[in-house]
Amino acid sequence: MMTIQCTKKLATELDVPLSNEKPENFNPLYCWHAHLFSFNRRKCILVMNNETRYNFVMFGLLKADFKRFSDLIVKQLSDNLLADGIEQALVDNYLQNRGDVSYTPTSDRSIIGQINDMIMVAQYVMNGNIIDTGDPEIDQVNRMLNRFVMLKLPKLYSGETMHDALQNF
Repeated sequence: MMTIQCTKKLATELDVPLSNEKPENFNPLYCWHAHLFSFNRRKCILVMNNETRYNFVMFGLLKADFKRFSDLIVKQLSDNLLADGIEQALVDNYLQNRGDVSYTPTSDRSIIGQINDMIMVAQYVMNGNIIDTGDPEIDQVNRMLNRFVMLKLPKLYSGETMHDALQNF
């Protein structure tokens, strides 16, 4: 089962009940934290994997997007993994074994701290992109976020750590 651990701000926007139960056959690779933030009056969500710290920003979400959030997050995850150069077979294998999406409250303060750091970096880069081109260029931002050094990871980069985790899955 894929678990999305939502901050209170995101849970309020999603309007879904949060479960405190840990699923059977729990795999930490299927556990993600997500936080809602605003950029240029647009709603955005930064999603981060608990184990690998792989992360991406979902930009410019509308009210309808929050109603179909489970499907949207799976699509965004797939698109970002493929754009980061992870093989289609690994992505397909990961997504086929995910099960249903469940929502729980956040559980790890260190991940929340890293999410906040990544949001600051993303906003800085998006501001620069808007000044230069008039577009936040969210794909470029997402590629850059997983090349950001995280000292707690065995490979230092979340993109490489996610790739290794999927190969060993």
